[in-house]
Amino acid sequence: MKAAPDIAARRLSLILAAERLFADQGLEAVSLSQVNQAAGHRNASAVHYHFGSRDGLVEAVFDHRMGLINPRRLAIMDRLAEEGRLTELRPLVCAWVQPFAEELKPRDEGNYSLRFLERLLRDEPLFIRRNAIKDLGAFWVTGWKVAEALEALLTYLPPQIARMRLKLLRLQVISGLAAIEARGDHEMTDFQIEALIDCLVGGLTAPVSHQAMQALRGGTD
Repeated sequence: MKAAPDIAARRLSLILAAERLFADQGLEAVSLSQVNQAAGHRNASAVHYHFGSRDGLVEAVFDHRMGLINPRRLAIMDRLAEEGRLTELRPLVCAWVQPFAEELKPRDEGNYSLRFLERLLRDEPLFIRRNAIKDLGAFWVTGWKVAEALEALLTYLPPQIARMRLKLLRLQVISGLAAIEARGDHEMTDFQIEALIDCLVGGLTAPVSHQAMQALRGGTD
């Protein structure tokens, strides 16, 4: 009767150990033997048994986190829809940020998920080329649901400008929260999150400069 819970616990210990090591060292720098050792497994093939490969382990780590983050965001979007607030810019930006920001709450095993996600986002082209993660787009799917609502509020901008700002938003959310996680200053976390949201809203709504428009036109005036 204990077999299934024991297997689940061993699998989770590998996921948490890998998340920490990937966050600290990068996805390609960590050996599977390091993960086994950090998780306290004497069986050298534990990762291969549970995940098949390094790429399977990476996928399991982000599935573990996004399995929590995506439902949080959908719940926020449902609430905004019920309240008729899907046309308000800051609440939509919050809907993108807050599900990730929940990962900043202190955990016994430490907080590494946002730095892991930043590493994954940075290495995403590598995983796409290797077809390591079959549907990486699903990883960000609820974020892009928010992006669609935001894009509808930015129709006064040139389309390429709006799309670029949303792509930058995606990067800035993860990198900003990963930096907050790395600082570990829990007393200031709420302030840092709200300040980040302010910056993101400001970036989306900033006036389009002459320089940006000139660059968009290929450098011609």
